[in-house]
Amino acid sequence: MTVTGGDSSLLRRLNAAAVLRVLHEAESLTLTQLVRSIGVARATVENALTGLVEHSWVEEVAPVTDGARSVGRPAKRYRFRAEAGCVLGFDIGAYKILAVITDLKGEVLGSRQTAVTPDLPSAERIAAARTLGHRTLRGAGLRAADVRAVGIGTTGIVDSSGVVRLSALLPDWTGVDLVAALGEPFGAPVVAGNDTNLAALGERWRGSATEARDVLYIHAGRRISAGILIDGRVHAGRHGAAGEIGVLPASSWPTAPGRLLGWSGEGQGDAEELFAAVRSADPRALAALDRYADDLAQGIAAVVLTFDPELVVIGGGVSQAGRLLLDPLRDRLAGQCLFPVEVVTSALGDRSVALGAARLSLDLVERQLFEVSPRD
Repeated sequence: MTVTGGDSSLLRRLNAAAVLRVLHEAESLTLTQLVRSIGVARATVENALTGLVEHSWVEEVAPVTDGARSVGRPAKRYRFRAEAGCVLGFDIGAYKILAVITDLKGEVLGSRQTAVTPDLPSAERIAAARTLGHRTLRGAGLRAADVRAVGIGTTGIVDSSGVVRLSALLPDWTGVDLVAALGEPFGAPVVAGNDTNLAALGERWRGSATEARDVLYIHAGRRISAGILIDGRVHAGRHGAAGEIGVLPASSWPTAPGRLLGWSGEGQGDAEELFAAVRSADPRALAALDRYADDLAQGIAAVVLTFDPELVVIGGGVSQAGRLLLDPLRDRLAGQCLFPVEVVTSALGDRSVALGAARLSLDLVERQLFEVSPRD
């Protein structure tokens, strides 16, 4: 973090970053509390606060009172200005684009969605995301200049530079440079990743996995895919392809969704029709869901045996079946895994990817604010 362009003192920048980090983690703190938390001289904290206030990262707030009249001058109290900027999180998929805005402490300020189709050309998909991002900002009373970072979750294998290396679902999407496509319109750095990985991050942040650090997220919908967190961080692998179980010839994941939604033998239905039929004990629907649990468990067990997670989170449209799916799935995993693994459904639904993308962009902003390099 650099407080001013001409400030060449590493020590001063380290102190400013330390003050900012402590304030970011608290509601507000007095000067005395800051000195105690950071462990430096009072004058050092005061100097850091002066620069942070000048640059609008911190502000002095009214002292907390209980209504009683205090004796003497009230202690100065400061807070981190979460409204000093915002981040954008995108879920760019085959059928929808969802945008979420949060402030710099992660409070959601706005969200909007637009429908798209798998055959939409990549340039038009990018244009739709840009338009949706600007609409979402305007709806929250914000401007592109307020955006500190942009996070993107999307279908396909996304490398560490933000390029979609391979997208089987959207062939036209392969080769798209997401950083270049969405950095300029918002004037902010861009971070991107696979949508299922970022769904796992979203669940870890705000959903069903807040108490777990090693997490396997399974998207069970029109497709089946896996996202992996190790020690709370996305594990994408060397090429961004970790968890791509569906490419194995022996895997049943690519064909399982079609077999499930074709349970009636009358063409493709939808998940709600299936669940209603299961609840009414339709034997064909029950058999289809049972086979789907077999298909799903095969790939999940392979990943569970590979990295031994604390928790498996099932998301996507089929997760709406709840215990109708979880009970047979748990039974099968118990028979295939060496140790029991907890299996739950997503708490975020279709917002998990966008929220995970927002969390990824917040991580970037926080690194910029709190980590100081001697070369800065």
